[in-house]
Amino acid sequence: MAATKSDAGEIEVKTDATKENEKQPKKDKEKQTPDADKKEERAYSMRPTFGEGEMFPLPTIKNIMNTVMSQKLKDKTYDKVLATTWTHEIADEVNQQIASNPKVKRYKHVVQVMLGQELGAGATYNSRCCWDCDCDTSVSEVFSNTSLFCVCTVFGTYQY
Repeated sequence: MAATKSDAGEIEVKTDATKENEKQPKKDKEKQTPDADKKEERAYSMRPTFGEGEMFPLPTIKNIMNTVMSQKLKDKTYDKVLATTWTHEIADEVNQQIASNPKVKRYKHVVQVMLGQELGAGATYNSRCCWDCDCDTSVSEVFSNTSLFCVCTVFGTYQY
């Protein structure tokens, strides 16, 4: 045990254990901390884990879209006045079923429905988005009968 007086007038007492700790390099002191051996856990996930776990469930979404369009439009004939109501009903129903699905936790989705009269002419349906190709996706389904056609598209974007 040794006592020394500093420039400020304070007395500092050093024991043999204190002297040994001062002699150890800093690396050895870092190894002695209990948290040094633990792995850091990510508190926030920036990307989904690829595979079935967290990716946007395309088969489930397709099934929802097919079921809703078939139920709402199976025996309908095209009516210009009712077409707006049908598209709103289909979009709302698909949106509610996707939102209640537990597999779509960290995804935001947009449902777009287009309904038209089947006259035998061709139609083109385009969409464009700016997104992350690894995490974000879209899926479309088409329903048609002799009187009308309906295209339903769901865009899924990962919430960062």
